Amino acid sequence: MTMYLYGAGIVAYGAYKAIRELFGMTVKGFIVTDKEGQSCQIDKVPVFSLGECEEQLSDSLIIIAVPAEYQDSIEWELIRRGMSHGIPFGYIKLDSHSEYELMGRYLRKVLKLSLIEDYETAGNRGYLENICIYMAVSHRDKKLSRRYEEEPWIQKIQVGAALTNVKISEATDQGEDSLSLKNELYGELTATYYAWRYNRSAITGIFHYRRVLEVSGEQLYLIEAGMIDVILPLPFVCFPDASGQYGRYLLPQDIEIMERVLEEREPEEYGRLAAILKTPYLYNYNMLVARKEVFDDYCSWLFPLLEEITDRCEREKRMRKPRYIGRIGEVLTSLYFMRNKKNWRITHGEKVWRV
Repeated sequence: MTMYLYGAGIVAYGAYKAIRELFGMTVKGFIVTDKEGQSCQIDKVPVFSLGECEEQLSDSLIIIAVPAEYQDSIEWELIRRGMSHGIPFGYIKLDSHSEYELMGRYLRKVLKLSLIEDYETAGNRGYLENICIYMAVSHRDKKLSRRYEEEPWIQKIQVGAALTNVKISEATDQGEDSLSLKNELYGELTATYYAWRYNRSAITGIFHYRRVLEVSGEQLYLIEAGMIDVILPLPFVCFPDASGQYGRYLLPQDIEIMERVLEEREPEEYGRLAAILKTPYLYNYNMLVARKEVFDDYCSWLFPLLEEITDRCEREKRMRKPRYIGRIGEVLTSLYFMRNKKNWRITHGEKVWRV
C-alpha cells in the first residue's frame, strides 16, 4: 500500500515518525495544497503539491495530518477530486484523539513517557474542591461551532482585560500585580501569571479557549493523592529539532536574545538547556495542570526570564508576529519540564481541539 501524509507541518511530521517506528511503513511523500515557501523534502521524503501527485492517489492511502481547523477543507478538496473515505485506498483524518493515541504510543516507546490513562483510578471520588484550572478567553475569540459544558473546576479568565472595555468573564487577568497590559506580547501567559500571583488552590492549571486537556475528576485526584505532580499535553516531534517549530514564529534575533539571557542567568546549566533545544521535542501551548508547588516553581523560573527577554527584545524595534513572547514562553516551558523530568512526576493527557 502506498501512503501519503496530507500536511507538511508538525502534526504530519510526528505522524510520519510514529508510523515508521511503530509499523515499519514507508511514507511516499507529504502533500500540500500550495508548495510556495515549502521545503522540497522533509527528512529526505519529498513534498508534493496535490496537483503533482494526483494521478498516483487513486491506489493510495492519504492520511490528513493537519490541525483540526484545516481538516474539513482538505477533505472536501479530496472528495472533489474523486477520493473516498476508507482503507486501504482513500483518505482518513487523523483527528485529535487518533493523533493522541498514535503519538502517545510512539512517545511511550522512544521517550518512555507516561500517559494519564496508565494510572489506575479509584472511581468517582466526588467534587474536587481545592482545584482551579483557568481557561484563557479573549473578547477577540472567534465563536465556537457548538456549546461546551465545562467541568466545575474550570474557570474562564479574560486575558488582555486591561486593553478593552468589553467584559466577557467575571474573572480577568487584572490586578495590582499583573501582565494584562502586555497580553498582546504574552498571550495566555498573562493568565498563567495571574494564577501564580493570586490563586491559592492546591491544584491549578491553564487551558485555552480552543484547547483543553481531556482529564477526568478521578484522574485529577491522582495529583491530590501525590501520585503525579503535573499533567502536560504530549510534546510535538519537530524537524530537524525543536527550532523547526518555534523558528517559524520567532525572529532569529529574538531567539539569540533568549539564548543569551539563559546563558547569563544559568551559566552552569546552559549547556544542558542548549542540548535540550537540539532535541526534536517541544511542549507547545503553555498548557498544564499541576500541584501548586510545581506551578509556583515553574512560574518563579519562567517569568523573570521572560521579563528580561521582553525588555531586551522591545528595545530593538522590529516587526514581529503577535504574542511572540508567549511563543518564547512555550520554548521555556518545554525547557523547564524537560530539565525537571526526574524531579517532578510528569504525565500526559489528551489535548482536545475545540472548533
